[in-house]
Amino acid sequence: MLKIINFSVIFLITVQLLQAKKVQVIELTKWSLRDSDSQKPIDVAKIPSGVYTALASKKICGDLLGPGNDVDLRWIANKTWIYSTSFDMADELGHDSLVNLTFHGIDTVAKIWLNGNLLGETENMFVRYSYVVGHLLQVSPKHNQLEVEIFSPLMEANARAKQLEEKGNGAPPSCPQSRGDVECHGNMLRKMQMSFGGDWNPAALSSGLWKPVTIEYYTVAFLREVDVALKRNDTHWTMDCRAFISTPDSESFYVQLVVYSSDLFEEPFILKQQKLSYASSNLEFQIHIPKEKVKLWWPNGYGAQKLYPVSFNLKTYRSEDGPSLSSRTDSQKLLNIGFRTIELVEDEDERGRTFYFRVNGHPIFMKGVNYVPAHTLPELSADSETLQHLLKSAQEANMNMIRVWGGGLYESDTFYSLADSYGLLVWQDMAFTKATYPVTDDLIVSMRVEAAQNAQRISHHASLAMIVTNNEIELYLVKNRSDFGSEAKRLEDEYKLLFMGILSPELNIISRNDFKPRPGPMISTPSMGIAESGKELAKDPQSPHCGDVHFYEDDSPTQTTYPEARFVSEIGFISLPIRSSWLRVLGHNASEESLAALIRQRQHHPKGFIPLLRQIAYDLPFKLQNWEDNIDEFIYFSQVSQAMSTKKAVELFRSRRDNYSTMGALIWQLNDVWIAPTWSCIDFYGNYKLVYLWAKEFLASLSIIATYHEISNHINITITREDYMEDRDTQYNLFINTFLWNDIYPKTAIARAIGLGSNAIDKLNIPLESVLYEKATRSEIFLEILLKDKQERIVAQNYFYPVPIKNIVGIKNPELQLEVQRSNCGTAKPYINSFSLRITVKYPALFVYLELAHQNYSEFRHTFSMNGFTQTMPRQNVHLEIDTDSECIELKPEHIVVKTMNQYMV
Repeated sequence: MLKIINFSVIFLITVQLLQAKKVQVIELTKWSLRDSDSQKPIDVAKIPSGVYTALASKKICGDLLGPGNDVDLRWIANKTWIYSTSFDMADELGHDSLVNLTFHGIDTVAKIWLNGNLLGETENMFVRYSYVVGHLLQVSPKHNQLEVEIFSPLMEANARAKQLEEKGNGAPPSCPQSRGDVECHGNMLRKMQMSFGGDWNPAALSSGLWKPVTIEYYTVAFLREVDVALKRNDTHWTMDCRAFISTPDSESFYVQLVVYSSDLFEEPFILKQQKLSYASSNLEFQIHIPKEKVKLWWPNGYGAQKLYPVSFNLKTYRSEDGPSLSSRTDSQKLLNIGFRTIELVEDEDERGRTFYFRVNGHPIFMKGVNYVPAHTLPELSADSETLQHLLKSAQEANMNMIRVWGGGLYESDTFYSLADSYGLLVWQDMAFTKATYPVTDDLIVSMRVEAAQNAQRISHHASLAMIVTNNEIELYLVKNRSDFGSEAKRLEDEYKLLFMGILSPELNIISRNDFKPRPGPMISTPSMGIAESGKELAKDPQSPHCGDVHFYEDDSPTQTTYPEARFVSEIGFISLPIRSSWLRVLGHNASEESLAALIRQRQHHPKGFIPLLRQIAYDLPFKLQNWEDNIDEFIYFSQVSQAMSTKKAVELFRSRRDNYSTMGALIWQLNDVWIAPTWSCIDFYGNYKLVYLWAKEFLASLSIIATYHEISNHINITITREDYMEDRDTQYNLFINTFLWNDIYPKTAIARAIGLGSNAIDKLNIPLESVLYEKATRSEIFLEILLKDKQERIVAQNYFYPVPIKNIVGIKNPELQLEVQRSNCGTAKPYINSFSLRITVKYPALFVYLELAHQNYSEFRHTFSMNGFTQTMPRQNVHLEIDTDSECIELKPEHIVVKTMNQYMV
């Protein structure tokens, strides 16, 4: 029961709180590491730790991501490694005290020994393992000895696969589909699945203590997590709370809970003393808040991301009379709560069912990206600076959704907090991907815990939109049913048992009976959605009429090949990182032959470079028979092609958002785990590819989209405004300027006034003949389409090329000139290295590409304000920021490589 108390009661409770102590949590940070065959340990610099990281820090091996090291260092994954530490027991440990030894993440199969006693065994890197150890601890002056023996992931995976095969039960596929040197049987372990390699990433069989190890001193129990589900009516918001309390006791105990939030309620909310059963040690309660007290949390582009700090303070004790003096009874959880509602709308219509998210009552087109772990070694995946850069970049590119892919991790608390702050809704896959999984009793127990623990940890975040139990497994089963033969039924039955019968119900721990805090869980992606999912597998998980689809096309797709899907949760195209990123791997003195060899070695796509070369050749004048002849040209063409293809696809999907035909497009993928030919928008070192900088324009809330309809010979122009503002229509002027490729100034112009309201869309059909100039053919012209507001400011811009770029006629040498001007960087550290690049041209310059080539500075993360752009004015300023403050950098024009598509067509 919940009640508000008066100040006298608050005073009494405060006095009682002063008598008790907080639960004490101590991190064990000083460890050593040795090979099980060796008695010579090395010091581990810090926890979290992994074996590769620890060995590299002592120069015992090179960087895993160095040239060839993903293969050459594979011996590390074939060994058993032992982490060791010693610690003293707390002096104040009393007779009523309990002690936990908690491993927040062990990668992966391990045995734990404390003072020579086998404490437990682990087999799931996504599970928190906690052991009561007070009875095993030694008092001072004796030290407590702790060892964690982590077994070879390769040997464990192979051994378990062999055991399964001996029983006549295979679990396909055996190996990832890749040209690279990958490892097999990843689905035998509850380990990050991308560790075994894939078509874009290396095999990196990590081992280690990838999350903190803590000792927890307490008396009875303590607060582990709090789930806050939100609902609202006409007058109030309700915080429907579940406090998950951890205790090893086999007796009931007493609890009090106090909730503070000065922004939401003037007095604390008190859950009075009550007796709690050890068998069901969760607290459920509701807090009601008047609507006028609350400002809404909105996805990026629709409003602010208001977050309210809420402190949950728990006291636990055994006696009805209250806690004894100095007992460690108090634990706390501080959460930042964003108030919003979210629904997945799957209404029936003439095509099938819609599939779109409605936030705070407003339908929202999801413009976003897929996210992979920030590093291939999990202990390095939660680096706060890297996460800040990646998620801030997504926000600045006008994205509002980020999908955590099922081949990676359940991300860190920092990740979800940043997503809250930046308005990035999170589509969370569980860590199962594109394979069948053995259904054994031990694994089922482990996977249940995995689902519950991770759901409890992330459920309170405003950013969490939906949980999906697996990536592409249902599609894999349906596509390969005939290949499985007599095994198909068993594999499908085990799939239904695990994902429909076990994991999906396990996620009910964060659901509610009387309302839905969020959509889902959804069983698989791609899928027929939630409403069409039954007890059987979908006949066509890639149906465009319901649910979501994943789309990849090796032969460059045209407008007619893109599915008219309800929601596209994966779509992507390949490119290469910039030269300076490759040279950070190889060294600046590397030969072209070694660079070409590294690029070939890191191309893991099953079809090699064929899809990328076809993608380039579809639109661009790429004439090299062998890309090794000019690697810089290959890099440039790959990045332009990736940007063009992604832009074309996403714009087409956005143009279909009327009548909820298509309501989401998530690009594969935001980030990368090494320097390689991949689908990423940002390379491993944090440098932006052209597709990212273009995305800032083609994902803008106010955008112009132009597509060509070949049958009617019309240009379809869509003006879309995706925001939420309580105002009337805003008036704009649309301008369509026709350029010839041999003249910097427009030849003709068409103007039209339009009104566009919040979250509105408008469409125009323009005959192509109406924009041609005199006798010029469509190969000789291109269009600049502008949207201006009442103040004549350009608020949106796009270019339309009526023919493939390679078929353009009349293009000229733009006679481009570059000047570099540096802003005042200051007189002392920290220096500010900001530059203005002034680009002048005499003729239209197509896809102007800039790359920092200074050997001393190109390794610093750097950002051009625009890149890969078409210049239709005589002078254009581009800003360059170099992310270092240690020196004042001098740049000259020769330090900037400049390319245009013109130079390959004149």
